[in-house]
Amino acid sequence: MRVLCFVSLLAATSSLASILTDPKVTKQCTLRPGIKGVALQEKQDAAVKDFAHIFLVEKDPKKAWDKYVPGEYIEHNPNGLSGRENAIAFLTGFIQTPGLTITNLTAYAGGGFGHLHFRETLPGEFDRVIIDRLRFVGTCFVEHWDVAQDVTGNETNPLAWF
Repeated sequence: MRVLCFVSLLAATSSLASILTDPKVTKQCTLRPGIKGVALQEKQDAAVKDFAHIFLVEKDPKKAWDKYVPGEYIEHNPNGLSGRENAIAFLTGFIQTPGLTITNLTAYAGGGFGHLHFRETLPGEFDRVIIDRLRFVGTCFVEHWDVAQDVTGNETNPLAWF
């Protein structure tokens, strides 16, 4: 299990540069891409990296959702409601908070899911690490889970978080 997690993390980390620069994905997602296997995995990987760039680097949830969440959106966060418009409204206000920084961003796809791992900090308010899990249908996102942990600065493990 540890080896699998390490390999997944290594693969995700190697793609960090492609998230921070503008990815070359320009098309809208598709619910029925007409491909499967490795070809679909590659398209999903490109999609989650582009989504992460638009959402967390450009800080434009509406643009990200318009491109990658075409319809039904199931939300499992207990503080959020399902529905793409609910997500856009909440996240637009949050991501554009003055002083909010997003760092250590990685994104990758596998097994029909896209994953985002990053640190979000608002000085004087919070410092936390987030993992988002998004379920794909084709190259579109239809469902979301997330986990957040506070960074205290007193972590026992020197390798904590990243």
